[in-house]
Amino acid sequence: MKEIVPDKQGMALVTLFVVGNTLVFALGGRAGADIWLAFLTAIVLAAPFILLFARLTSLMHGETFAAGVEKLFGKWPSRIIALLYAGYAWKLGCLVVSDVTHFIQTVSLPTTPQTVMALAFGVLVIWIVKGGIEVLARFGSLMSRGVFSVLFIAFALLINRIDLGQFMPVMYNGFGPVLEGALQLIDFPFLETVLLFWIFDGFHKKNSAYKVFVPGFLVGALILFVMDCTSLAVLGADRYGIFYFPIFTAIARIDVSTFLTRLESIVAVTFAVGSFVKIAVCLLAASKALAYALGFDDYRFLVTPLVLGTIPGSRWFVATMMEIEASATKTISATTFLYHLVFPITFWILAEVRLYLRKRNKAGKQRDI
Repeated sequence: MKEIVPDKQGMALVTLFVVGNTLVFALGGRAGADIWLAFLTAIVLAAPFILLFARLTSLMHGETFAAGVEKLFGKWPSRIIALLYAGYAWKLGCLVVSDVTHFIQTVSLPTTPQTVMALAFGVLVIWIVKGGIEVLARFGSLMSRGVFSVLFIAFALLINRIDLGQFMPVMYNGFGPVLEGALQLIDFPFLETVLLFWIFDGFHKKNSAYKVFVPGFLVGALILFVMDCTSLAVLGADRYGIFYFPIFTAIARIDVSTFLTRLESIVAVTFAVGSFVKIAVCLLAASKALAYALGFDDYRFLVTPLVLGTIPGSRWFVATMMEIEASATKTISATTFLYHLVFPITFWILAEVRLYLRKRNKAGKQRDI
């Protein structure tokens, strides 16, 4: 049975997915003091692909993405594509699990084994993923209000510590570092939204995809832009890229008359919530794509083994905090280039051609009549 998600809930889910586990990392750190320009460049470069995602989803209105891909490529090629995306979604889920467990262990629970924390997250993820996209969207919509409220309050309390001189001079080292920072942001997290193809079964209206993807992406990008630029202005351009968690470090400096202090723990909770939602989206996408690739109608029996597999998987792909930092701040790799750009563009071109041929055939029949 298809699950229909309201536009506002879908938009909140997209926003929370974009913010997700990215909140505490030094995003766009290679741009240095020009981080604000790197964010704007990344948004401009990523926006056409977000519109492409929305257009492709609207072209498949009335059917799931897997069914649409099957009409474009045929049965077996589409199953191979679904299997590839299932592997990508599962690996990304493992990386997010590793991010959140390393973060918690580093900042608050140094003696707690990461396996225990990963298992605790896994149990909750199993529960919400088996509930389906409707449950996940309602949860994301509800939690996004608390997450964004906390971030707004934190930003307001940091205003008096902002030094706008940290952004000067503009492009002192040229446009190269700005472009590198923009490519970092495009890879992580902007174009990871491609996974949302596989979780949405449908929307209320054909143009709902634009109301979900575009505002959701822009709001998430704006939140990251404000928080990262604020962190750099508080810590300094030279120190922003040194810290593993610059936003966490910047918020730790909030001190209102020695009464409001240690607010970084609240931001840590928002990071955990965002990471939980992103893990759930990744595992839901992996379960649905794998079920289609294997020829099953229901994906729910695959959820438990896939989620439990992220516990050892979170240790296979990245084992140390330095590896996590390198993974979070890399530019576009060959793998992400394939999943983020090549496949979606190919899907879109074939879908447009198929739509054009279908309209021409209908017009030809009408002329014959």
